[in-house]
Amino acid sequence: MKKNNFKVVKILDEYTLIINAGAIHNIKSKDEFQILDKEGSEVVDPETRDVIGYLDLIKATVEVSELQDKMCICTSKQKAKLGSKTLESISAVNAFSSKLAYSEQEKLNIDLSQVTGGLRKSDSPIQIGDEARLVKFSEQ
Repeated sequence: MKKNNFKVVKILDEYTLIINAGAIHNIKSKDEFQILDKEGSEVVDPETRDVIGYLDLIKATVEVSELQDKMCICTSKQKAKLGSKTLESISAVNAFSSKLAYSEQEKLNIDLSQVTGGLRKSDSPIQIGDEARLVKFSEQ
């Protein structure tokens, strides 16, 4: 059974929610879902003026922590701070803690006058019925 339009079906607490995707959908423990805002923005080709796609707004990224046949329990990703920096996972802290170092994303060399905005993070609260897009398959 293949299904692409998964939804948040229950919110357990501030860290945990249930998505209507499970083992019968080939979901595995540690897979990741993006919880999407209902409204994204159009991306228009500047030469043709055609709409070439949509920029989804992302409310959160969650990880499958418990799996059943038709649903999965997902939890928010852990971010750990080391000094004044936030690391994306506890494993990153373990890898760098002995050296007190951190990883930082490299900036692109862009023309700042052409930045049009459209941050991909939504401030809207997660609600039952929000779309959940599978974005990362675990290596199991």
